[in-house]
Amino acid sequence: MKNKRIALSLIVGGMMLFPVAARAVEKPLETGSSTENTVVPQMNSTMESTVNSRSNEGVITEERENSSETSSTASSTEETSKTDQTMELPVWGEAEYGAYSLPRNRSDLSGNNTRGRLARSASIPSVLASNTNTPTKSFVDISSHNGALSVNDFLNMKKYGVAGVVVKLTEATSYKNPYAASQVNNAQAAGLKVSAYHYSWFTTDSQARSEADYFASFAKSIGLDNSTVMVNDIEEPQIAGKGNHTANSVAFENRLKQLGFQSVRHYSSLSWFNGLINANTIGKKKIWVAAYPYTLTNKNYYTDYSSWQWNSRLRFPEISNNEFDISADYNNSFTNPSSNPNPNPNPVPDPNSPISYASHAQGLGWLSSVSNNYISGTIGESRRIEALKMTLSNKISGNIEYQSHIQSMGWESNWKRNGENSGTTGQSKRIEALKIRLTGEVANQYDVYYRVHSEKFGWMNWAKNGEAAGTEGFSYRVEAFQVQLVPKGQSAPTGQGRKFVKFQNTDATYQTHIQRLGWIDSVNDSRVSGTVGEALRLEALKLKISDNPLSFSGGIEYQAHVQRGGWKKSVSNYALSGTEGHGLRMEAVKIRLTGDLAKHYNVYYRVHGQSYGWQSWVKNDEVAGTTGKSKRIEAVQVKIVRKYGAAPQ
Repeated sequence: MKNKRIALSLIVGGMMLFPVAARAVEKPLETGSSTENTVVPQMNSTMESTVNSRSNEGVITEERENSSETSSTASSTEETSKTDQTMELPVWGEAEYGAYSLPRNRSDLSGNNTRGRLARSASIPSVLASNTNTPTKSFVDISSHNGALSVNDFLNMKKYGVAGVVVKLTEATSYKNPYAASQVNNAQAAGLKVSAYHYSWFTTDSQARSEADYFASFAKSIGLDNSTVMVNDIEEPQIAGKGNHTANSVAFENRLKQLGFQSVRHYSSLSWFNGLINANTIGKKKIWVAAYPYTLTNKNYYTDYSSWQWNSRLRFPEISNNEFDISADYNNSFTNPSSNPNPNPNPVPDPNSPISYASHAQGLGWLSSVSNNYISGTIGESRRIEALKMTLSNKISGNIEYQSHIQSMGWESNWKRNGENSGTTGQSKRIEALKIRLTGEVANQYDVYYRVHSEKFGWMNWAKNGEAAGTEGFSYRVEAFQVQLVPKGQSAPTGQGRKFVKFQNTDATYQTHIQRLGWIDSVNDSRVSGTVGEALRLEALKLKISDNPLSFSGGIEYQAHVQRGGWKKSVSNYALSGTEGHGLRMEAVKIRLTGDLAKHYNVYYRVHGQSYGWQSWVKNDEVAGTTGKSKRIEAVQVKIVRKYGAAPQ
């Protein structure tokens, strides 16, 4: 459905603000309830504008469709309080550099904006990354609209000189980019510098601080540390002119700094910094400005700012059906000066880093080396790391030693050191855990911290100085890892959860109520509960987790199918499922695990049924027994097995 709105021309700070074309927004991929301090998008469905191109001037204008709508709307607008009005911002202008367009916002919540450019997009030139007659291609910014991007996608970007990625994490206090974690980690695995941006809705000091809290919390939850450049993306038309944007942006920045993020930047279109925000108060070297020239040249403009976003339709030949925002970076805010634009198996890492390391990933081979605290491997692609290697800077005396736990082989018998390969290549074997330690003089200067991204567990906590990180006995692959050398006496990196988990068996205890016998003694570990060969019906069942040495969350739930009553409600924690004292047979049963237990274990079970005998083992809420055949269950067996373990025989 087409959204409708009117175009207004306003004068702000002596500058004519030209009308903006309406556009629709895609349904957000993830939303929640806004807090009371969050601006909620307001939509006007009674107004409409059309977009026409003035090709002779290279710009876009808008005209109202009919005078009657214009008249009535204008009258209504006059009656509205000025403080409640939404300012319409220009989408075009002309500077000394020629005609340009201004970007549409990146909202995933706003009802009258969209990531797509509609009619206006045709006037913004589509640019191939291979085109050399353009401004500098320093970094791209991405959001959920770019979808899942692999390590290879980011490596392809690097071939064209891209050295950084800015990922949208959050918006207001109710939206999180569902692709953010994989986008961040895969960009880092490709050796790109990763920064983050938040789409702002704040109009007061308190809202600014609340949104900063939301942004920072999510950034930390996906593994971004305090060195990350954090961006205030303030461009939403519906808040334009509401509140003191300069002061509120400063409050947002200061709150992020209180939370530990010292590198903060501010993004918006040129019109905001020419009227709504005082660029000098913010500091131009902290501003990332957007203005899209209609005619591209190889000249960089707006160099008095930190960075310049000059196009929103950059296409990489190797990445189909995707367009990217592209920017030039003037003071290395969003790029690593040492980034290698042409990746190869052994690129040169940051010369100032005390350590570099690389991983051999399933299907990709050796990935680019990365520097201290970067991520090596992939996230969200289900690829195992098969081998790894690490080296210290030649400015540091001593050794870095490492050891892998390898599929079907266990822990390597010898520690590898200083660039030697740990693990295997060409054997399709996963690394499941690793240990890293320092020896010699470097061990007196630094502690080495490291963590792994493990299948099922995700990011685990930090281990240090020779401790094991990962899993053993679960058959879980390590998909990525991160290493950080921390000078002695400085704070350790923060994480959550377990750093290493060794498999332990979990067990269930169960008890059945039998015709004429009543409740019989409880059993566990696949022992038979019930009778065989006595033609006695099983009437009720109770189950519980009796041994959970790793203290995983969750439990066991079960459900009986009873004569004349059908399926009973699921119960847990040794509650009765079935009937007692009614002389009704159980005919089938379903059993399942919940919580983290369900992530790491399968529950298998089978029944001995009237006229069928022992039936095959089933698992995880499948039906054991029969329905609709009036056949009694006479006995049951239950066993819990690790996720990739063999079914009971």
